[in-house]
Amino acid sequence: MILVKWHLLLQALAFSPVYAHLKMTSPEPYSRDAINNSPLAADGSDFPCKLQPGAFQAPTEEATYWTGQDNIIKLLGSSTHGGGSCQVSLTSDREPTKRSEWKVIKSYEGGCPASVSSNLPGDATSDHSLQLHFAIPEGIAPGKYTLAWTWFNRVGNREMYMNCAPITVANDSPSNSFDNTPKQSPAFPPMFIANVNECFTRENVDIRFPWPGSIVEYNGDSKNRPLESEPVCTGNPTFGPIPVTDPADTGEADSITESSHSTSCSCGCQGN
Repeated sequence: MILVKWHLLLQALAFSPVYAHLKMTSPEPYSRDAINNSPLAADGSDFPCKLQPGAFQAPTEEATYWTGQDNIIKLLGSSTHGGGSCQVSLTSDREPTKRSEWKVIKSYEGGCPASVSSNLPGDATSDHSLQLHFAIPEGIAPGKYTLAWTWFNRVGNREMYMNCAPITVANDSPSNSFDNTPKQSPAFPPMFIANVNECFTRENVDIRFPWPGSIVEYNGDSKNRPLESEPVCTGNPTFGPIPVTDPADTGEADSITESSHSTSCSCGCQGN
């Protein structure tokens, strides 16, 4: 009986809010010293980037990435929640808001940020060398962007993690272009948003993104990935920017939201 109680206590500690979740350390995120390892607020109030408007403090040194070259996102912490699925996205907004349009440049389905059954040992300061490799694709114009790492954990509460960093993209071919017009792009689809917007992912699966983009990395146990025919979430999913509910809003956000995913999705909508 004592052993059972001890096991239950360890499980509770492993998934308690004070346990070490994860946060991005490289590229250096906005407001590095202000953000913690916890997920986004369930009501979406700190979406995007886990920051409130006006709180986007620039890093001490901004990362520069050349298109086509291998880059690394580094993560700190121990609560890997059995892995899950992640995306790396860009927006041309340097201080993103709920209206910002995010374009996915790489998706990781399963085993992200680690192929583990639960959590790694340690606390919020533990460095397990958790890394995600990505490249800035050809087609992204040189310039200033904000990069986002988003994560949907497999085990535990239904959450969304998100950190953002300002970056500079460099390229020897300035003819490349990044399509910022509000329309569905087959190469750079909208960033998936869930668990903060009435769209709730299912526990114990590595979700398949409705629109993962053209660059997808598969990790972890394939048995954890649901069938392609299964809905990605329950509720009323929003796959574009979260609508702004400020009474003074002019309605612009709603039009951006609609154009971000081409159709108004019902529950379980799957992209092409």
